[in-house]
Amino acid sequence: MGPYIVGFDTMAFYVPNTLSWLHGGVNIWQYLAVAPLFYVILMSTVASGVPIVIALKVISPILLGFLGLSIYGYAKKGLKWSVAKSAFVAFLGTLYFVALRASWDQLREELGLVFLFVFLTFLINRKEKSWKYYAPISILTILVVLSHQLISVIMFGIILFTIVYELIHKDFRGSIALTMSSLPSAFFFVFINLMSVAPAGFQDYTVSAGSPLASWLGFTSYPSMLLSEGGFFLYCFLPLLPLVLISLKRQVHFHLRVWLVLSFILLLIPFAFVSPYRWILILTYPLAFLATDSLTWLGTIKWKRSLFTLKRLAALYIIVSTVILSFGYILATPQQPFGYFNPQQLNYYSYQIPTSLLQNTISVTDCQDTYNALQWFNDNTNTSALLLTHSVFYSWALLTIHSHQIRDYGFDDPVQAAALAAKGGNSVYLIWWISGQGWYNETSLPSPFQEVYHSGKIAIYNYNRVS
Repeated sequence: MGPYIVGFDTMAFYVPNTLSWLHGGVNIWQYLAVAPLFYVILMSTVASGVPIVIALKVISPILLGFLGLSIYGYAKKGLKWSVAKSAFVAFLGTLYFVALRASWDQLREELGLVFLFVFLTFLINRKEKSWKYYAPISILTILVVLSHQLISVIMFGIILFTIVYELIHKDFRGSIALTMSSLPSAFFFVFINLMSVAPAGFQDYTVSAGSPLASWLGFTSYPSMLLSEGGFFLYCFLPLLPLVLISLKRQVHFHLRVWLVLSFILLLIPFAFVSPYRWILILTYPLAFLATDSLTWLGTIKWKRSLFTLKRLAALYIIVSTVILSFGYILATPQQPFGYFNPQQLNYYSYQIPTSLLQNTISVTDCQDTYNALQWFNDNTNTSALLLTHSVFYSWALLTIHSHQIRDYGFDDPVQAAALAAKGGNSVYLIWWISGQGWYNETSLPSPFQEVYHSGKIAIYNYNRVS
């Protein structure tokens, strides 16, 4: 991406939220509700003088590296796996294409996963430890809660099942200590989310058509949701499933088993405030452990007079398939995606698994042209002119022109937004793709908008009032 950042959420949310909070202040309760630890890191970096684009370009790969280290640490120190086996699961948990998709723009989730795996490492090694040992456990649960809501749900599920398991086996000391160390983060999590997220409730599928989710996720009914989830799960993990199924026949570690069971339970619940696809994406990590662990069992099967064992063949299969899919994902452009990610071939979930990693809210091939178009607006209009921006161009405008000239209309009707903006007598412009080339189901703009400049596929339009 050269000088540009990758990731839809990175550009559409992290950039505007950070700039807004730095320049306009924050409402503390709204700020806490977004699990703001990543924003604290990003805002501190930007406030110190680092440009936000540079900060995001540096922080993103660092986070991926720490995630790999935390996965390795959990495998090595927690599950007592060998160095090679631990390194293999770290490779799979960071470079499998679904993991790359998560690292593309789900940076808060990635930070939460780093702390989750460190927490699990402490959790698995707490037997016969003193009460002081639970202090870092308590701190880690708070860090997870401050990092990401969905990862917090997974963590509290593991904690709850662990406490129940220990009570059944009469380990009262361990269950009490874990309960007490988890209470501060649990109270905070429940309090914040009862005020913000939970009021959205559950999705009502009693009417088969007209679901509020239908326009976004395509779910018109509960069976439709389940079928879509099943298809998405197969699309994401079909390359790993043969090895995962082998591992399921073995003794899966308790933490990973809880993670899997809890995720599949959550997939059955039609929450209105979160896409069910997110639970599937998070399954990448326990499934990476299961696929890696299957290699141990395959290593026990020997073929006489053969240099290749089933273990070597399976490991080679995972490495080759991961490298092919991941490099195809990294190197191909959105206009010419790798076959597995092409919506015209296999990828029917392009809103969840984008066609290429070489994009943010727009394609890498349009980034320089977007900058050129915004610079033209800066150089050829007066300070009273207004620029209408769809959500995908809002951050680009914030980084280039004065914020008082920007009117973000989100995903709404641009004609209505332009008519409203023009009431003050200002000249009104809009940035979009040239006619016939637009993304997001709007290939061309309505007739009131007339192109006055374009660079490549990106154009500036002038709004002509309709009397």
